[in-house]
Amino acid sequence: MKSEFLLAPEIAYLNHGSFGACPSSVFAACQRYQRELELEPVSFLQRYFPEKIHLARVNLARFLNCEADQLAFVRNATYGMNLVAGSLPIGSGDTVLTTDHEYGAVDRMWQTVCRETGAKLKRVQIPLPVPCAQDLVDAVSENLDPSVRVLTFSHITSASSMRFPAEELVGLAANAGIISVIDGAHAPGQLPLEVGKLNADFYVGNCHKWLLSPKGAAFVHVASKWADHIRPPVVSWGNISKGSTALLLENEWQGTADISATLAVSDAIAFLEKHHWFDEVIPDCTRLLSSATSSLLEITGQHDIYGSAELRAPQMASFLLPEGDCSTLHSRLFEEYQVELPVFTAPQGNLFRVSLQAYNTEEDITRLVASLGDLLDNP
Repeated sequence: MKSEFLLAPEIAYLNHGSFGACPSSVFAACQRYQRELELEPVSFLQRYFPEKIHLARVNLARFLNCEADQLAFVRNATYGMNLVAGSLPIGSGDTVLTTDHEYGAVDRMWQTVCRETGAKLKRVQIPLPVPCAQDLVDAVSENLDPSVRVLTFSHITSASSMRFPAEELVGLAANAGIISVIDGAHAPGQLPLEVGKLNADFYVGNCHKWLLSPKGAAFVHVASKWADHIRPPVVSWGNISKGSTALLLENEWQGTADISATLAVSDAIAFLEKHHWFDEVIPDCTRLLSSATSSLLEITGQHDIYGSAELRAPQMASFLLPEGDCSTLHSRLFEEYQVELPVFTAPQGNLFRVSLQAYNTEEDITRLVASLGDLLDNP
């Protein structure tokens, strides 16, 4: 399916997880919306805005298996997490419990929120390898105490590509009367989601990563009990929506903005469905990733960080690197071998992440294995 995407053909693009990649047909739909906006801005952004956004929400809600009125569009998952954090009733004496596998920008956001509110941020340490999902649940459970007001975690972690047991962790929080906040940046479009049945207080996800929309489209799903307690970072008119809750009235209109990427979410969903994404494309990516694992572990000489299959994401996997300076590995892979691959310095060690999409081939993996072998042998 490489011809369906706009990616430069000379690059082995193994980094879908960072910014996604939009199919050319979905990108063209976004451009049509942009042209419609410029042909008649008032109609696009005033007369028909509520109906257009409402339809996009309905389509996304069907894909996520949740109620449309519990969804609000935002520009990215980090913004969505900020929106949620800024709306939470936390203060001095409260603890925000998270893990040491969280996305850097979101971890920094929680640091800021806790500093400003007087709450405490506590990170559960989860060393690698992780034997099984129950170990994650046990590690979190052991750190619960009466001060914990919020439990927040990634559905699929960014640097370590670890699939967290979301249902079990949400249940753990609910049983203890704790607010659950999930950073689902990497889940929509990679995992089949039942967001409504998950029962998290807040679920934030991107559309422009694995769901394949243009850049600048994401969402926040809010449990009904929180729908009138949302305080966005931007306060605007608060009345341009077909909804009736603060979640929609305060968020759908955030001033003059190009909503083309948001509207194109519907086109991205149609693209996924047309190409039988969950039945055919994702399993193919999983098989390609699985076949690459033994070669990559042999090259690095490190152990597999996933002790069981339930911890693995379908299209992402991370690998520990040997000890030493890996600061130039990312740039050398790209500049010398035209391999696009992220390298992370995490609390658990130096890691690189392979994230595959429909456009990837055996040749991409072959080039990665060869180039990585050369660079690790000749640092």
